[in-house]
Amino acid sequence: MRACDLCGKRPGVLTDRTVVNNGMVEFHFCEACYDDIRRSGLSTLEVMSRVAARLGKECPVCGATAEDFAHNFAFGCPECYDSMRKVALSAASAAQGEGARHIGKRPDGRRRNG
Repeated sequence: MRACDLCGKRPGVLTDRTVVNNGMVEFHFCEACYDDIRRSGLSTLEVMSRVAARLGKECPVCGATAEDFAHNFAFGCPECYDSMRKVALSAASAAQGEGARHIGKRPDGRRRNG
C-alpha cells in the first residue's frame, strides 16, 4: 500500500483525483490528513501545491525554514543540511562570490618547511 502523500507516515487509503492542465493528478491520503484538509476549507490540490512549494525550503525533521536560515544564518538540526542543500549552497555562493574557490592556506601554493 502507498503511503499518505501529505504526512508520509500512514497508509494512503483515500484517493483524490484532480484534473490539472488536461491531465489527471492523483493524491493518496490517510484518513487523518484527509480530515485535516477538509476542515481547512482548501482543496487537496491547493494543499499539495503548498507542500510542493515548501520542498527544499523546510526541514521535515525540525521544521526550520529557508526564511529562518536567511534571518540567522544557522540551521535547526543536522537534517537541515540535506533537506535545504540548495538554500545553503546559494547562501554560501552569495557570501563568497561566484568565482570563489578554496585554494589552501597559502594562495601561492608553497608549503611551509617545518
